[in-house]
Amino acid sequence: MKRKCKFPASTAKKLFPLFITLLVSPLKVVAEHENSHFVIGELNHPRVNNFYKPLIERAYRSIGIEVTFEKVGGERGLRLLNQGMTDADVVRFDVVAQPDNNIVIVPPALSHGASFLLCIRGAKCSKDVIEDPDNAIAATTRFFFNMGKQSRALKANIFEFDDFHHVIDLLLGGRFDYAIMPSDHAEEDIFRRSGIEFIPLVEHKVVHVIHKKHSHLVDDLSEAIAKQLALLDQQQN
Repeated sequence: MKRKCKFPASTAKKLFPLFITLLVSPLKVVAEHENSHFVIGELNHPRVNNFYKPLIERAYRSIGIEVTFEKVGGERGLRLLNQGMTDADVVRFDVVAQPDNNIVIVPPALSHGASFLLCIRGAKCSKDVIEDPDNAIAATTRFFFNMGKQSRALKANIFEFDDFHHVIDLLLGGRFDYAIMPSDHAEEDIFRRSGIEFIPLVEHKVVHVIHKKHSHLVDDLSEAIAKQLALLDQQQN
């Protein structure tokens, strides 16, 4: 005959609070960790470094979240974000959020941008350039995705590079007469001063994006970002 092991009532009363603590505490620690510090991907782009990054950092800190920025390339950054290895990206074009990935847009849009065709040294500058097989074009990665085209859809020879500055150097250094890269129109004066003609090919919203595991923070982040944008408008007016 098996004997049943019974705890005295007094022992059970002591153990019950301990059991509840063990059950709940690990979950609470994880939640606090995820919501108190974010790793945010940062593209190596002058406008991202000088404008969007400080804006996003202020927005996060206003809701009690500290951030660490990690420089990432176009493809690598999205891969890390989609896999949840980073928590957010400072900015992306709105097309990166797709039904089959883990990327969520935080409204409002920070600005509007485009994929620009850049032309230098008096080279013919029109949208037809990308359909001429005799043309070689330096482009930042994600170009085809942003354009909504497959690589075989364009007749020009497209050479993709992961760094904005490298593409500009190739253009100004004479390696290429043409380049395609993203911009939010803020670099237009820089292009003009450098003797670069430019044509917007496809326009997009510039947005902040997070991994979907943080979707519960969208409303708070949205409000914080909107406040930062409003403060900037007040300062400029």
